[in-house]
Parts: sequence; structure tokens; C-alpha cells
Amino acid sequence: MKWLLRSIVGMTVSFVVTMIVVVASFITTMFSASEIGVRKSGLFGALFFEPHAKPDGATALEIGVSNGAPIALVFAASLVFYVAVASVLERLKLHKKRLLQANQD
Repeated sequence: MKWLLRSIVGMTVSFVVTMIVVVASFITTMFSASEIGVRKSGLFGALFFEPHAKPDGATALEIGVSNGAPIALVFAASLVFYVAVASVLERLKLHKKRLLQANQD
């Protein structure tokens, strides 16, 4: 039961971290695109941003995800990191408990 809860929390944390990375990368890509008609990519080619000039003088924006693999890798890396940190913390708590019990005896 504990591992199921830890897995759900790990996936949730990884999703939030992945979305933060994606949004930050998109904002960086958006502000680096200063020329109209030039397509800019971000997050190792996962995201794209392309401004277009319309005939009436307005600017249209084309945005999207062109490759999902880098996003999946960010998710997997953050999940592995979370599981490793949670495992180390669990072992440290167990070690502390053993030391306190040995000190009381």
C-alpha cells in the first residue's frame, strides 16, 4: 500500500515538474522568436513557436508540440529522481529509528 501511494505521489510530482519545464521552455522559446515567419524550437525540438504576419496587419501565432519524446524523458527522469530520493529518505528514517532503539537498550 505504501508503494502504491508513493508511486501515485511520484507520478503527480513528476507531472508537475514536467509541466513547469515545458511552460518555462515555451516561454523562453516565445521570447527568443523576434522575427516574424521564423519557426523557433525549444526543449530539444519538442515545442515550436512561429509568428505569422496576416494581410490585415495582425500577427497570428502557431504553437504546438512537434515531438513528445523529450517531454517523456523529462517525466521519466523526474520520476526516477523522486523515487531515488524517497527511497533514500525512507532508509534514513529506518536507520534513525534503529539507532534510537539501540540507544535506549
